[in-house]
Amino acid sequence: MDIPFDQHKIHSHDGTMLTGYDYGGLGDPLILIHHLGGTVKAWNPVIPFLRDHYRIISYDLRGHGKSDQPDYGYSFEDTTKDLESVMNHFEIEKAHLVGSSYGCMVGLYFTAMRQDRVLSLANIDGAIINDTGENGLNDETLEEHLAKFEGQLDPDYESIEEFQQVYREQWLPWNKERANYVAEYEPRMKENGKVGNITTGQTMQKIISEIYYIDFLTWYKKVQSPVLFLPAEKEGHFQQSLKFIGQAKVGLPYSETVIIPNSTHLMMFDHAKELAAAILKFHSEIPVSERSLR
Repeated sequence: MDIPFDQHKIHSHDGTMLTGYDYGGLGDPLILIHHLGGTVKAWNPVIPFLRDHYRIISYDLRGHGKSDQPDYGYSFEDTTKDLESVMNHFEIEKAHLVGSSYGCMVGLYFTAMRQDRVLSLANIDGAIINDTGENGLNDETLEEHLAKFEGQLDPDYESIEEFQQVYREQWLPWNKERANYVAEYEPRMKENGKVGNITTGQTMQKIISEIYYIDFLTWYKKVQSPVLFLPAEKEGHFQQSLKFIGQAKVGLPYSETVIIPNSTHLMMFDHAKELAAAILKFHSEIPVSERSLR
């Protein structure tokens, strides 16, 4: 399905050019923040279920999609200034934020540090467990962790056809939503003549390094907006995530956890309707006392 939008070029704080997308709508502003290595097109399956209820905005994160990919600027304070630039460009004072994976981390930090600009936060299987530390996923050093990804963060493909074939074979459960995303994805041509992902391995390493030692619980302690947690049931660390969410909810003024049955990490590709319904229901049930904080 073609999703109509207006495309905008947006200058961030350090001169990085971001590409923003306005999908229209007349409700509260809702900003969609995509996953690491993704693009705004990851939201195409869910936007049709949301666009009658919100003014929908999204953008390619720096280093992704049609936004610039500088050698610097991948701290969370940088991503916060990027998101602030997007909101200012579209003249949005406050918005609901919806993140996926890495996008949840971007949204969480923004919410913690720019509280006055956030109506609510929805985290789709992201910022719901730490990489390291007590009950974290890893007990290795950053160097050891990055070594495990050697050759995987920016693989070479002989052609666009091979790129697409690999995704068909490995990105499961394969369906028409994933097929559409891959068909519309525009990989980059590398200097060695091969085809690669838009986001380079160097950029991926920078972002992974920024995330690795963060304790997200310290960020949640600063959040005063309603938060919706959407952990993926089929992820291997699902039970650990539920425990972490229980800790994160302590001190939050209002929060809910919704588990979509059989959901995977990027659940917008196979549970778009259920995902949109969960977001709409959450927003409709935010207590009046919390809405007054807007």
